[in-house]
Amino acid sequence: MSATEDDTELRDLLIQNLENSGVLNKLKAEMRAAVFLAMDEQDKVENKSPLLNEQLRKFLNTKDGRLVAGLIVDFLQVFHLDFTLAVFQPEVHALKGLDSREQLSKELGLPDEGKRKTPLLMELLRRGRQKSESP
Repeated sequence: MSATEDDTELRDLLIQNLENSGVLNKLKAEMRAAVFLAMDEQDKVENKSPLLNEQLRKFLNTKDGRLVAGLIVDFLQVFHLDFTLAVFQPEVHALKGLDSREQLSKELGLPDEGKRKTPLLMELLRRGRQKSESP
């Protein structure tokens, strides 16, 4: 076997190992977040206005819109999707004033014992199913 074939085999084995352990996906997510944040930072340096999604901005200016965004943030935090959250936050431009998990729970009438094991979206789904199953 040639050195090139050995290198290719080693590379393929390394990639397979990294994929199986989940490391490769985490690295890809981290790189995507870093690229997006670098582009966003460059826009700020060049005094460009951020890309605004007018429809999203209007949605987030409503109480329900902010609740939905808060539920998404809660989901990302529960599952430690930090890089996804790092991309989501600048894209939304309005997350600084979102309610905490405790405030979301209270607003939606959901129990929250301070646990972050289950996202609040799951509790909403469970309640919706219970209502549709009851006569």
